[in-house]
Amino acid sequence: MKTIIDQMPFGVVITSNQGLIQYSNDRAASMLACPQAKLGQQPILRVIPESNVIKAIKTNQPYLSTVSKKERDTFILFESMITGENDRKLGISVLFNNALVENLAFQSSKINELKQEFDLVMSLVGELVTIADQDGRIVRVNEACERIMGVSQKDFTGKPMDSLVREKVIDHSSTRKVIEEGRNVTIIQTTKSGRRLLVTGYPIFNEEGKLTKVINISKDITETDKLTKKLEETNQLLRHYHTELGKKDVKQEQQPLFKSKVMKDIHSLIYRLGDVDSTVLLLGESGVGKEVLARMLHQTSNRRHQPFIKINCGALPDTLIESELFGYAKGTFTGASKDGKEGLIVAADKGTLFLDEIGEMPLNTQVKLLQVLQEKRVTPLGRTTPVDVDVRFIAATNRDLEEMVEKKQFRSDLYYRLNIVPIHIPNLWTRREEIPFLAEYFLKRYNQQYFKQKYFGENTIEQLTKYSWPGNVRELQNTIERLVVTVVSDEIRGEHLPEHIRLQQRSHKYDTDLGLKEAVNLFEKELIEKTLEHCYTLKEASRILKVDPSTLTRKVRKFNIQIAKGKFEL
Repeated sequence: MKTIIDQMPFGVVITSNQGLIQYSNDRAASMLACPQAKLGQQPILRVIPESNVIKAIKTNQPYLSTVSKKERDTFILFESMITGENDRKLGISVLFNNALVENLAFQSSKINELKQEFDLVMSLVGELVTIADQDGRIVRVNEACERIMGVSQKDFTGKPMDSLVREKVIDHSSTRKVIEEGRNVTIIQTTKSGRRLLVTGYPIFNEEGKLTKVINISKDITETDKLTKKLEETNQLLRHYHTELGKKDVKQEQQPLFKSKVMKDIHSLIYRLGDVDSTVLLLGESGVGKEVLARMLHQTSNRRHQPFIKINCGALPDTLIESELFGYAKGTFTGASKDGKEGLIVAADKGTLFLDEIGEMPLNTQVKLLQVLQEKRVTPLGRTTPVDVDVRFIAATNRDLEEMVEKKQFRSDLYYRLNIVPIHIPNLWTRREEIPFLAEYFLKRYNQQYFKQKYFGENTIEQLTKYSWPGNVRELQNTIERLVVTVVSDEIRGEHLPEHIRLQQRSHKYDTDLGLKEAVNLFEKELIEKTLEHCYTLKEASRILKVDPSTLTRKVRKFNIQIAKGKFEL
């Protein structure tokens, strides 16, 4: 013990209760300018006249005084009673050099300033700041604790983060994640009061690389812009119900949305067809998404890095469709390009050719297309030498090709070549559970495209769902774009919808006086009428209604349902 006291940077003198010096260290002898050997058994008051150590022994009270002599440096004297062996009362005098005291005071002042600055930063930062030790126990928290967490600083400090999770003050801990992973982490945290916090945790390491502290900064995002939150949550819902294409290079915005079972089944089939080159025939009304599925089929195939060429067979005159499809040689006909032209079939080599509205293709062109499908070779107009091609064909139509074959309006041999894998895409009315998801999807797309922040009002989606959408997905998409660019307010309410959507009633108000049989008949009639509005043939309507065509024919006659003359054959 003596060795330790001798190394202290201050003087120590031990005095008996009579005031005689019992011990002094080297530092005390130097400060008192008296050899250590001469100090032994000297009265303390002779050496330090200002000493109050005898009073300290008698009163058991400490004394602090300043000693200043010409022959000695000024020093601070602290004196108090201590207990020695056999409970003998002794006095201790500690002599602090004035320079040491001033240095300690200066350092204390600087530390205090730093503490004040740190406290000021903690209070002004605005966000919740918590500091935890290496075990996850909170050692400090700022004033935002009570406002954000609903817990006082006093109750928060000293608690392990894990206990806060157990007590459900927070749903999970960023501190625990930082301790486990040893890196910065960012999480979304929900408090007991329902507030959502964006929390970023930062690890603090010592010189040895050991984790010593974790600092968490939590930003309250509960009041973040309503629209941004709504769009993000909608996006999460869309992703949840979105079928994964399984191809990394298929962009998310190009992926169709699937909610109904029938569309999920179609997507599953499309995905399986991506690995083969079989010809696919897409059937369905205008606007149901045939081109979207055609592009999706191309993107999921091993041809996805090659061209996807589309031709609308109904958009070109009969005189041009052959030259567009097959191409022509130099000088083939008047007005043609002097260098000739490569046809779309050759342009789609190694890729996919999408023949939209195939039912509108002239019969003479159908013959040549059939030859290409059979031989995988194409002969441009004006040439005799064929060109080998490797093309995957996808055809689409909104017409009943079987009926056209029966009426000699479409070649049967071409139909059977195209009809290897037929896919019937139902209209939007029969899969209306997808309308809310599609509406939100298109809303987000056009918000991004036109830099808007529109969102649907409380009953808008419900009104959209009740509309029959004769133009199918295309009509819905165009309607949403119109609303985004024309509605002045950010909120799109029911009153902003086009008049024909607002006025359409999808169900009868049945008279309560009707009997069950009359009500059932009325409902059957209404359902058949609505279905026939969206179909081209009774066969198609019977397939949607899941009844035999003869049954549907009988009910049309029974209910005297008026249908367009020539459109349906009974």
